[in-house]
Amino acid sequence: MRNGTASGEVHAGLKFCRQVLHPLITLVAVACLLSFIGWTSVITEWQHWATTAAGVIFGLERGWVFRVMKPQGKEQRRLGFHALLAALVFATAAVLLLAPLSAAGEWSVGGHVFIQLAVFISGLTSMIHHQKKLTAKAFHPGLVLIGSFLFIILAGGLLLKMPRCVVPGESLSWLDAFFTSTSAVCVTGLTVQDTATFFSLTGQSVILLLIQLGGLGIMTLAFFAAVVLFEGLSLHDRLLLGKMIQENRLARIGRTLAFIVGMTFVCEGIGMVVLYSGMEAIADPQARLFHSGFHAVSAFCNAGFSTFTDGMASGVVSGNWTWQICIMALVVIGGLGSLVNEDLSQWTMARLKKRLGKSVPQPRLRVHTRLVLLVTGSLIVAGAALVLITEFHLGDGPENGGKIITAAFHSITARTAGFNTVPMAGLNPLTVQILMLLMIIGGSPGGTAGGLRTTVIAIGLAHLWNQLRIGRRGIVAFNRIIPQETGAQALGLIVLAGIWLGANFVLLQVLQAGSGVSETTLFFELISAFATVGLSLDLTPSLTEGGKALLIVNMFVGRIGLLTVMATFIRRDPRPASGKPTENILLN
Repeated sequence: MRNGTASGEVHAGLKFCRQVLHPLITLVAVACLLSFIGWTSVITEWQHWATTAAGVIFGLERGWVFRVMKPQGKEQRRLGFHALLAALVFATAAVLLLAPLSAAGEWSVGGHVFIQLAVFISGLTSMIHHQKKLTAKAFHPGLVLIGSFLFIILAGGLLLKMPRCVVPGESLSWLDAFFTSTSAVCVTGLTVQDTATFFSLTGQSVILLLIQLGGLGIMTLAFFAAVVLFEGLSLHDRLLLGKMIQENRLARIGRTLAFIVGMTFVCEGIGMVVLYSGMEAIADPQARLFHSGFHAVSAFCNAGFSTFTDGMASGVVSGNWTWQICIMALVVIGGLGSLVNEDLSQWTMARLKKRLGKSVPQPRLRVHTRLVLLVTGSLIVAGAALVLITEFHLGDGPENGGKIITAAFHSITARTAGFNTVPMAGLNPLTVQILMLLMIIGGSPGGTAGGLRTTVIAIGLAHLWNQLRIGRRGIVAFNRIIPQETGAQALGLIVLAGIWLGANFVLLQVLQAGSGVSETTLFFELISAFATVGLSLDLTPSLTEGGKALLIVNMFVGRIGLLTVMATFIRRDPRPASGKPTENILLN
């Protein structure tokens, strides 16, 4: 009886630690960390006592949990990680308690921040460990995706409202904070305030974090962390994640997930090194490193944010071929999509092994990959040629580093990234029309690009052509037949996007009535938001509050995807086929 009572008390204690004490300690640590970063920039007395108390309690609580549970296998590794953190945190807190706060130096500030971060990491990993209880519920994948992006946007808006996120003397309104957060998370790049001069280093760092989270997706990172932290993925997790990252082969979900995260950080790292080496105009190594890292992440995630006042048209990188070529390469790779990049890497490795004489199956690229590469290459070349003609043969437009690279740069970034090397307001009206068409088409599925997507345009138009050619069935691409329902879905998505943009354009005109802005400028801004591009004809800062709110909705819908939104909120018809007779309708 006594053993049963003791076992019940231990179980109750573990439940209290898991559900109450550990989350409460984590909240205290996060509050102290945010107050230090966003408000005080120094360790105040209340932060000192709150941090050290949280550190001591955290050390005792995690140590007791590890001793009582006596875990084995994966659970032992997981709780061992927490126990190690707890020991380090407890020791640091003990040292800080013995030292007077008035004698606090850099080592003391570092100690406080270490405790806050360690407790936060422990709480975050525990939350990831228990996320299976949430994902085990029969949530629609689209609902999970929408909810995760909404959560990041709300958190980002709150973080940007911290006083130290803006330069002294400036104040960010709530609407502008959530507009900036939405633009960063949805990797758009539209800005109502100058990122370079209005936001402080802290604010720019928050924007950078939001871009990275928005580019990868918080659920992708959460599942990846679950794999890394000894958890693995359940069958339900694989099904859910497979629909989110567009991978139908359940056995390869883990590899695809690791490839997405790994390639993202590798490409951004290489890009940062190249940009750093090509920025001779800035002598300070720390500033140079931050600018390089910010632009590498912003380019690969197709975000278009810049820490220069005039973006890539700034004098700091004006005429810099290294920067322009590197930015273009990162934008294209990030916009191809994870499925294409993974397929290309596997195909390249197979070809390499075959050349070395190893026995491997004949490598073959998927039809999706071939189609994406064909359409992407065609759009880049055709777009650059058209911009070259309209800007430099029919007019005398601005250039940066040369006419050809200026045309190629805007042909690439207009489809998704939003960087510009010349002032947008000085472009030829014909060039603006071309850029709008490229923005609507956008990048490719499975990546960070927005717009209708290259495959939707290609398959949708092919399906339309097939329907007009009466008697032809199915779409044949690279010796493969594309299902007819795929073509119908693509064409329907094009029509749906047209209806959406038309309705939103009328609403935007109403909201901007009396502003004197031309219809072309308004439509350009709307397409840029919906396609998550970020280019603007200098209109964004002067938008009305209603106009900003409408663009927030368009950026969000554009990032999630119209098809995902519709599939999430429109229930599938469960009724069986009626079996009633058919009758034709005249169309002409």
